[in-house]
Amino acid sequence: MKTEMKVTTAFAWAVLALAASPAAAVSLTSTQVGDIFCAARLSGDMAPILAILTPELAALVAQHLPKGADPAVAIPWQSSADYANTCMPVGASGSASSPEVIIAFGYRDPNKAQYADKLILRFIDQRLRIDDIAYATGGTLLERLATLR
Repeated sequence: MKTEMKVTTAFAWAVLALAASPAAAVSLTSTQVGDIFCAARLSGDMAPILAILTPELAALVAQHLPKGADPAVAIPWQSSADYANTCMPVGASGSASSPEVIIAFGYRDPNKAQYADKLILRFIDQRLRIDDIAYATGGTLLERLATLR
């Protein structure tokens, strides 16, 4: 399990490196954004997610992140506050100009309900970025951040 997580994290960093180079700037797909999101959520290292937020969402997250706090737990990145054991992109919706990635979360405990949130994406300089997260339980990350503090 640890090795799988390290490989997934390494993959996420490789995708970010490619996305940052001008020649590959438009090559980051919505599925890759979903993969990066899930790898970060499962590893607890939020740097890959923070690197692919829109500037507006990044500023809002920074504003609501207490000094020294761990962004993995201080920011509500998913519907449930419970740590999910699985995370994977399972589909897409939206439009070509405003894609959305459906992210399924699961638990080993059969009594916990599985759910799926949506990453709301937006193109910034021809690169897909996370602009918001629509929660399966209703509401969005932007709405939840607005009620914090």
